[in-house]
Amino acid sequence: MAEIVGVVRLDLQGDGNSANDTAVAGAQVALYRDNGNGVLDASDALAASPVSTDAQGGYRFSGLQAGQYLVKTTLPGGMKFAAGGDVQAVSITTAEAEGAEGLTIDGFTSEQIVEARPPMPASDPDTVADSAVVGGERDMYVQITAGTDKYSSVSLISGDGLLRLASGSTVTGDAKLVWDGVDGSATAINYTGLGGLDLRTDNGNTMTGIGLTVGADHPASAVSIRVYTDANNWSEFRTVVPETSGGAATSSLVFGFADATSAHGGAGVDWANVGAVELTFEGVTAVDGQVSRIGLVGLTNKQANFTATPTLSLGDLVWNDTDNDGMVDAGEQGISGVKVKLYADTNGDNNYTAGVDAYMAETVTDAAGKYMFTNLAPGSYVVMVDAANFQAGKALAGLKSSSGNGVATDPDDNINNDDNGMALAGAGVVSQAVVLVGGDEPTNDGDGSPNTNMTVDFGFYGFDLVLTKDVNKGAVSPTERLTYTVTVSNDGPAKAFDVDFLDTLPAGVTYVSHSANKTGLGLSYSGGKITGSLGDMAPGDVIVITVMADVKASATGVLLNEAEVSAPNEEYTLNNRDDAQNTVVPKIDLQITKTDTKDPVEPGESFSYTLTVKNNGPSDATGVLVKDTMPATGVSFTSASQTPVSQSGRDLLFDLGNMANGETRTITVTVTVAPTFTGTLLNLSEVSANEEEITLANNKDDEPTVVRALPASIGGYVYNDRNDDGVYDANESPIAGVTMMLTGLDMTGQSVSLTMITRADGSYLFDNLAPGNYNVTQVNQPLRYKDGKDTPGENGDGVLGTLADGLIAPDTNADDDRDGDAIGGIVINGGNDARDYNFGELAVSVSKRDFVRPVSMP
Repeated sequence: MAEIVGVVRLDLQGDGNSANDTAVAGAQVALYRDNGNGVLDASDALAASPVSTDAQGGYRFSGLQAGQYLVKTTLPGGMKFAAGGDVQAVSITTAEAEGAEGLTIDGFTSEQIVEARPPMPASDPDTVADSAVVGGERDMYVQITAGTDKYSSVSLISGDGLLRLASGSTVTGDAKLVWDGVDGSATAINYTGLGGLDLRTDNGNTMTGIGLTVGADHPASAVSIRVYTDANNWSEFRTVVPETSGGAATSSLVFGFADATSAHGGAGVDWANVGAVELTFEGVTAVDGQVSRIGLVGLTNKQANFTATPTLSLGDLVWNDTDNDGMVDAGEQGISGVKVKLYADTNGDNNYTAGVDAYMAETVTDAAGKYMFTNLAPGSYVVMVDAANFQAGKALAGLKSSSGNGVATDPDDNINNDDNGMALAGAGVVSQAVVLVGGDEPTNDGDGSPNTNMTVDFGFYGFDLVLTKDVNKGAVSPTERLTYTVTVSNDGPAKAFDVDFLDTLPAGVTYVSHSANKTGLGLSYSGGKITGSLGDMAPGDVIVITVMADVKASATGVLLNEAEVSAPNEEYTLNNRDDAQNTVVPKIDLQITKTDTKDPVEPGESFSYTLTVKNNGPSDATGVLVKDTMPATGVSFTSASQTPVSQSGRDLLFDLGNMANGETRTITVTVTVAPTFTGTLLNLSEVSANEEEITLANNKDDEPTVVRALPASIGGYVYNDRNDDGVYDANESPIAGVTMMLTGLDMTGQSVSLTMITRADGSYLFDNLAPGNYNVTQVNQPLRYKDGKDTPGENGDGVLGTLADGLIAPDTNADDDRDGDAIGGIVINGGNDARDYNFGELAVSVSKRDFVRPVSMP
């Protein structure tokens, strides 16, 4: 028959070396007859009752016939097979089902003869050294036990693969063979000479006994075998040799190890410790027999060994190393939601190798920061904190691997609560390889199990400094005060050491002061910057810094105030800076004043306006324009100190360009009053620029100018021109009572007609006249006089003999062949006194009165 045997082993190291494996006791092993598909399924029937592995991990299914079998092993808890490793197929052939031969004790190939014959006592011992036999020596011994015929004998002959036994018809004797090692004696047995042979197995097969291929030609030929462990412990088995034709060795005889002994010594033989074998053919008269082999026989042993591995676990903590010392300290918290990956150290270099080391599994840390990989086989593993954890919004954003302990320790040191991670570009943070060995993992790591390693910890240090900056105003104007509020907070999770602060004020402001809500800060101002240390900031700390500054008068555009904060080892810095912006709305106070150079003025006179423009700030003014609006009537533009960019109707537009804060500009505009205008001239001026005006009231000004014609007058004499030369001489007498008439148009176009009578001194005077063009006419010819010469005077402009002085009218009196007694076209301006418009008369008769001259007119 055949048997299926095996051992269930536990590969604690995962090294595939069975020599250091341990036995798995208590595993359940079941044997099924395969239905032919090679797969264990519901149609496969049990071929034997399931068994449990013994203390050595062994199991056995014996007495099996030829066929296809499936062996399934179910492990105790805490162990596992590789995928598919729990079932093995075993095939037993027909030949294998017939059994197996083991160690040949003797095949009788060497020649040796012993023979004994009467008379008694008679014996023949012999030893032959033969390396082909067990122990290297065969001892043979024959002895006559009965008989007297000296021609009969008992013999043993070895050679050519047979042991021949012959006993004569008249004698009886014993024939004995002993295998006890090389001792040179066929009569004395060395009970331990074989050195403790183990006869239970041979070549992987289970030996069940010692078999003889034997035969005898006598039905009652007895044979016994005694097997020794030592002189005191032996077992003997006795039986009858099978009878065969001619005593040929054609039958099998087996002394089973489990058979009942016919005798024994001590505890009997230990088949695992055999020291000598003794075979005796007991005396029978007239027997011939043969033995072709003595050796071990047993079951064909089909091996189905199973190797399991312990189910190991690997973990433990991802934590916030707030003080960056690489050790888990009291109060430091685990970090939840961290993705952790496990790789096999495929190339065995003790480090993670991308693209080489095989991905095994991944998990996420729990609320306490714990992670665990379970159901692992022994081997070398690398733990990785995935790079994705450091992305914005992820569990480790802003953190980095602890650096407090320098280079991370090798996790194989089995020290708990220390940082085992090191940053690896592109991969995240990885440990060195940790070797898991079943039953050899630390038991002081929190769970007491030798199959779990809870010492691979990852510390992460980091903090998130957040800076925000606000300003109390939006749009601002020069000279306004700004209050900047800078808030610096540590959002954790770790403490920030040596925090530095920088606040850069815009160029368009003037620093006033700064303060903070925390004392002892080393902040100072210099060169437009507030710098210094904020010291250490624990998680949750908030520092508020207030900065005051005034907007410069010259500020324009956007005022950008930037602040930033920094500290060593901060990973995420995008929120470490902020700015506050103010759009500067320039404001100006342009002021314009207007004065005239003369007031009042006369019609036709030229005078000037002085326009004074000042920028009272606070900003510089750009695109300054001055519009000067002339009076609606009565004046015309003559010139200006600055050429106007345009003149439209009454409006003159002057471009002053840009004016700095405090700058003053003047424009002089010269005008000429219409000669016919009197009244008040009102000149309007206004100034504007691109910037916002603070006070519009002073952006305009006007200047009234009174145009007033000074009273003018026209006067002269009517006199007796004795010598008829047209000149009123001192010795010539006035003529009183003559009617004089003034006609003409004044400067306003109004007709003027006045009359008066010459006074006693012959004078006439038309005063309080408006400027104009006048005619003086002598209305009547005085009695006793005839018309003489009339003489134009001087119109008061100081220039004699011009047309403006007037012309003598044509003679209209044909009787006297003289002029027309009128002087016309006298142009007088305001304030001018036209004099000496005299009318000479010639006396018809002379009287004393003609020689009397009155006092001259004023």
